[in-house]
Amino acid sequence: MPPHPGPDTDATGPLPTGATRWQIQFWAFQVLELGVAFLLVTQSVHVTNAVVLVVTGVLVALLAVTAEAPLGVVRICSQRLHMALVVSVVIIGAAAMLVPALRPDVQGILVMALAVVAIIALATRTTVSSGSARPSRRSRRTGARGPVIDATATVVDPSAGAEATDGDPSPPADTPDTVLRRAGRTTGAAAAAGKRAVDEHRPQVEDQVKRSLRGAGRLARRLGGPKAQTDDPSDDPSDGSDG
Repeated sequence: MPPHPGPDTDATGPLPTGATRWQIQFWAFQVLELGVAFLLVTQSVHVTNAVVLVVTGVLVALLAVTAEAPLGVVRICSQRLHMALVVSVVIIGAAAMLVPALRPDVQGILVMALAVVAIIALATRTTVSSGSARPSRRSRRTGARGPVIDATATVVDPSAGAEATDGDPSPPADTPDTVLRRAGRTTGAAAAAGKRAVDEHRPQVEDQVKRSLRGAGRLARRLGGPKAQTDDPSDDPSDGSDG
């Protein structure tokens, strides 16, 4: 029998505890780093022997602007590596104060201790992404132009068209032999149609040609008849007079 939901549980399981509920984003941690760096550098003016404060503040600021995060300028360091480096920097800076030659006064020690506590405490509460927050150069170009369709062309053997499945609605591709056979059939059909047309109209054409020839013969005889009568010597009156 499943346990009855109590004050610390709900229908889906136990409620999250305070340690898992309270988290900050990485950009907020970058803001904290820049604030700590600004505090260390500005307070170094009022502290004697403040070399450790200045060096630690500059390194923290450089790490904040080189992380792969929204506030990163160069973005050459992953978020997990950034967290390890910044914690190491503040711990090494605090340890360097143990050296008498690098030890500042009391005010400098208090400022450094505050920076170390703030960095380490909030580093454990920061949400760290395993991927890169900076988009690649290709994604920036494609994002400006819209989505890109990745198309791949496949060359199909023309002889494989005859082996296509019955359910494929697309007709097979024409091969050179098929094109030649189709052209031959078209030419043969045109020649047969022309022959049928000649055989069908040949009697009419021959009759028309015969009538044209007869008409031309009659016209030639009609034009040549009067000239023959004019040139006949029997009709010349000079022949009678001579007789």
